[in-house]
Amino acid sequence: MMRVALCITQEHDLRLVGLALLICLIGSAATVQLFHRVRAAAGYSRFGWVVLTAVSAGTMVWATHFVAMMAFRTTAPVVLDPILTLSSLLAVTFLAVPGLAIAVQRRSWSGAAGGCIIGAGIAVMHYVGMAAYRVDGIVTWDWWYVAASVVLSCGFTAAAFDSLNRRSRLRNAKAIGLLALAVAALHFTGMAAMQVTVLQLGQGLSDLTMVALAITTAVATCIIVGCAAISALIDGHTQTESYTRLRRMAMHDGLTDLPNRISFIEELEQRFLIKGGYSCMAVVMMDLSRFKVVNDTYGHQAGDQLLVALAARLTALLQPGECVARLGGDEFSAVVSYQDASDLHDFLSRLRAACDAPFVFDRFTAAISANIGVALAVHDGFDADVLLAKADLAMYRAKSAHSGEPCFYDSQMDDAIRERRELIADLRAALDTESFELHYQVQAALPSGEISGYEALVRWRHPTRGMVPPSEFIPLAEKSGDIVPISIWILRQACFEAALWPNRHPVAVNLSPIHLADPRLVDTVRSALEDSGLPPERLSLELTESAIIHDRRFALGQLKALKAMGIAIALDDFGVGYSSLDVLRSFPFDRIKLDSSFVAEIERDDQAVAILRSVAGLGLTLNIPVLAEGVEQPAQLSIVAREGCSAIQGYLIGKPSRTLAEPDRVRRTMSLKPCVVDDGAAVA
Repeated sequence: MMRVALCITQEHDLRLVGLALLICLIGSAATVQLFHRVRAAAGYSRFGWVVLTAVSAGTMVWATHFVAMMAFRTTAPVVLDPILTLSSLLAVTFLAVPGLAIAVQRRSWSGAAGGCIIGAGIAVMHYVGMAAYRVDGIVTWDWWYVAASVVLSCGFTAAAFDSLNRRSRLRNAKAIGLLALAVAALHFTGMAAMQVTVLQLGQGLSDLTMVALAITTAVATCIIVGCAAISALIDGHTQTESYTRLRRMAMHDGLTDLPNRISFIEELEQRFLIKGGYSCMAVVMMDLSRFKVVNDTYGHQAGDQLLVALAARLTALLQPGECVARLGGDEFSAVVSYQDASDLHDFLSRLRAACDAPFVFDRFTAAISANIGVALAVHDGFDADVLLAKADLAMYRAKSAHSGEPCFYDSQMDDAIRERRELIADLRAALDTESFELHYQVQAALPSGEISGYEALVRWRHPTRGMVPPSEFIPLAEKSGDIVPISIWILRQACFEAALWPNRHPVAVNLSPIHLADPRLVDTVRSALEDSGLPPERLSLELTESAIIHDRRFALGQLKALKAMGIAIALDDFGVGYSSLDVLRSFPFDRIKLDSSFVAEIERDDQAVAILRSVAGLGLTLNIPVLAEGVEQPAQLSIVAREGCSAIQGYLIGKPSRTLAEPDRVRRTMSLKPCVVDDGAAVA
C-alpha cells in the first residue's frame, strides 16, 4: 500500500493525476446513468444502449489511463505505440459489451458476474496500454502487484454493478464510487508493479506536450461521454413524457377527461392514508335521470356532448378537498373531505345544481337530474370498495324513491340486499325441492256464468318463510335470470295437471317477456303438450305488451308459430304500459284482458267506466273477446256485463286455489241481481 502511495506522490504529476480522477468520476456517473437506460430498454433498442454504454465506459477507462500515463515521470526517452494504444481502447470496449449484457439481467448473480467481466476488460486495457508505452530501459514487473491490480479491478467493478441490481436509496452514488475506485486502483497498483531501469538518460515527452495531450484527451473524452449521457437524458425524458401521457390516458376518462374508476379508487385509498387535515370524508355516487331519453331522441353524439358539458360544470364547481370522476356511462362518483356537515351539504347542493340546470346546445336542449347516494367514511366503512358499494346502494334507494334528494346509506339497505340474495339462492333451489305449486283461478263467461277456463298461478311454499307471494319472487326471478326455468316448470306442470281434469276447460299460463325471447320456447311448449297429452286448443298463453315491444319482429314470429299449433294467445294487463293499438293490429289475439286497476275504480270513477266501455267496444270491433280482471264486487260485475265484456275473473267468483271452482257456485254468484244507487252505479 505504501509503495502505491509513493508511486502516486513521487513518480506522477499530481495535477494530471487529479484530472485523470475527475475524468474517471464523470465517466463513471455517465456509465451508471446509461446502465439504467439499458435496463429500461428491450429488444434491439437494448442492444443499442449496451453498445453505447460500452463505448462510453471504454472511453472513460482509456482516457483515465492515458492521462494518468501522461502524469508518469521518467528520465528515459518514451515512445507511444499508436496501434497498441488504439487496441487498448477497443479491448475494453469489446469486453464491456458482454459484461453489460449480463449485468443488466434480473438475477441475483448477474450484476456481479457482468461487473467482473467489465473489470477484466479494464485490466486488459491497462496492460495493453502499458505495452504501448515504450521506455528506453529495462522494465521489470512485480507479479504480486499485477495480480492484486486485476483482483481489485474485478472486485470493485463487480461490487459496483451488483449494487445497481439492489434496491437501495444510495445505490447510484455507491456504484459511481466503486466503479471509479476500480479504475483508479487498477491503474496505480499496476504502475506500482512496474520498475524501470534506465539505460539512456533523456527526457520522454516535454511537460508542455504532456499537459496539452492530457487536456486534449480529457476534452475529447468528456465530449464522447457527455454525448452518451445526454442521449440517455433525452431518451429518459422522452420515456418519462410518454409514461406520463399514457398514465393520464389510463387514469382518465377518454370522453370527459375526468378521473376514471381506477384513478378514483387510488384517490380514495390515498385519502385514507393521509393523517390530519380534514376530519371527515364522504363518497358520493350519482347517475343521471332522463339521460337515456337524450340518447334515444337525439343520438349518442348528443349524449356525449351532454356528458362533456356536465363534466365541465362539475370540474368548475370543485373546491379544495373535492374530486369528481366518471365511472362509466352516465354514472359519476365524487369524494369530498370536509370539516363540518354543512360543507358536505353545500357540496351536494352544488352537484344537484350542476345537473338540474338545463343544457342548451345548438340543435337541442336537455333537462336532466341526478340520483345521488352518499356513504360516510369511518361511519360506513374504512375501505374504498366498501364505501363505493354502499354509496351505490344509497343511490339506487334514491332512484327508487324518485325524490331528487340525496340518500344517505344506512345499514337496513345491507339487510335488504342480504335478504334479497338469500331469497334468490332459495329460489334457485326451490325447483329441486319441489317447493312450487300451482293454484288455479276460475274465469267465467258473461252473461251465462259458465266456466270458460282457469288461469294457472304459481305459488312458492318456502320452508321457513311460508307462502311467498308471486309479487315478491317473480321480479327477483326475472332480474336474476331464473324466470325461464321457473316458467318452463309452470308450463309443463299446468299441462300435466289440466290433462287430468275431469272437465275439458282450457288452462291459461302467463308467459314472461324473458321466456318469450327464448329461441327454444316453441319447442318447449310443443314438448309440454306432447308429454302431457293436453290438446293445444286447451292451452292459452298470456303475455303483456312489454314482451313484444323489446324485439317486436322476433316476438311476433314466436307468437305466430305458437298460434299455428292451435294455442290461444291472450293480451294481458291491457290498459297499462304501452297500450298500443298497433300491437292489436299486428297480431290476431284471442282475448284481451283488461287490467284490474281499471275495474277497481269503475264504481266511483266515470273515467274508468269510459275506459272500460272503450276497450270493450274496441274488442267488439276487432272481434276479440274482452275479459275483465279483478272483479270483486257484485256492482263491478254488473257494470262490466253492461259495458260489453265477454268474461270476468276475480275474487267474486273464486280465489286462486289448488282445487277447481265448482260450476254451480260460479253460476249462482253470477246470477246475483244488481240494484241501482243514487249515482247510477249498479250495486248488489
